[in-house]
Amino acid sequence: MTRRLDITRRDFLGGVALGIAAGSGLSPLELLARERGSYPPELIGLRGSHAGSFEVLHDVAREGRVWPRPASLTDHVYDLIVVGGGISGLAAAFFYRQQTGPDTRILVLDNHDDFGGHAKRNEFTVDGRTLIGYGGSMSIDTPSGYSAQSARLLRDVGIETSRFYDYFDHDFFASRGLVRGVYFSAERYGDDVVCPSIMYPFGGEFAEDWRQIVEGYPLSAEARQSLVGLLDDPPDFLGHLEASDKAAILRRTSYAEFLRQHGVHEDVVLFFRDTLRGFWGVGFDALSALEAARWQLPGIGPVDSNFLHGGNAPLEEPYIFHFPDGNAGIARAIVRCLIPAAVPGPATMAALVASRVDYGLLDRRASRTRLRLASTAVDVRHAGDGSAVDVTYVRGGDTCRVRGKHAVLA
Repeated sequence: MTRRLDITRRDFLGGVALGIAAGSGLSPLELLARERGSYPPELIGLRGSHAGSFEVLHDVAREGRVWPRPASLTDHVYDLIVVGGGISGLAAAFFYRQQTGPDTRILVLDNHDDFGGHAKRNEFTVDGRTLIGYGGSMSIDTPSGYSAQSARLLRDVGIETSRFYDYFDHDFFASRGLVRGVYFSAERYGDDVVCPSIMYPFGGEFAEDWRQIVEGYPLSAEARQSLVGLLDDPPDFLGHLEASDKAAILRRTSYAEFLRQHGVHEDVVLFFRDTLRGFWGVGFDALSALEAARWQLPGIGPVDSNFLHGGNAPLEEPYIFHFPDGNAGIARAIVRCLIPAAVPGPATMAALVASRVDYGLLDRRASRTRLRLASTAVDVRHAGDGSAVDVTYVRGGDTCRVRGKHAVLA
């Protein structure tokens, strides 16, 4: 069967974010795929800390199991051993090799069957076409605010954030007549209704006709009146306090509770509660009122910028800096620099999207840098006179011991 991968300009950063929650256990097909040499981005199920990645350390932490430490080394002596193959661990290996040269011997260990940590790549084949999505962290958020070291890392691994302005389809939603909406469920409001949104939660922008929109919301007259009062003449409930005292209260109070404390109708509290759930993963019942102030939500009034942004002016930058597979693209870019043969194709950003990583080449004896997956470190200690570090890890039920002149726990 011929496998086809179609990448267009729009596909590059539009991506397809899909997830199939098929349980955390491995299916028979997945077990068979592993035996034959799996390609992790194509595996289904809950692909965070997947089955097979956590059992060893659960035994250590919960059952007190002590794995035997091999009497002799089972591998080379490396210049650097990195425990953890997420972006931090991969970056540590990259920085170390930059400083010490290409002949440096580096081993990266990770307990998962894929590298990248929280940055996961998902691939799905539909009608012969490969769809790529992110199964973990997504965005290079506000790259203009990155530290000099982080910005340089991106450049050194071939990621030019300015290119995203060309790759990203800024008019994707508008060109399709799509607008933001608010869903009111029949369970709570009597009917399933989708209404226009009155606000864009990234920067406190409100629709010009927000009063008319509110009148169409299936809320009680009291709730609509409370919402209009909050928006029409935004109160500053803590305006009588000193800046530091105000910030302290906002920091320790959720925005939902803050609104309740100041008499805002409960339906309005619920209306705002999930405003940023898609961004943070939780609602304003778990996010502080200070965070709501950063997003210019109503009822809080002005807050000293020293408490909002560390004294720096907020950076105005679009939320467009991400690959179709999210930050997995960054992890793949670093691996491409460390082990070029494993990530074939030109050293370009677009090639990262289309490239199929050869996982069989990540841990070759001939490579100066090796990435060893499905390997859980259970013991890290100084060796001999303290000039080296021994790492014992478990792989496939066997314990191995390897030595490094240096070690980073990432």
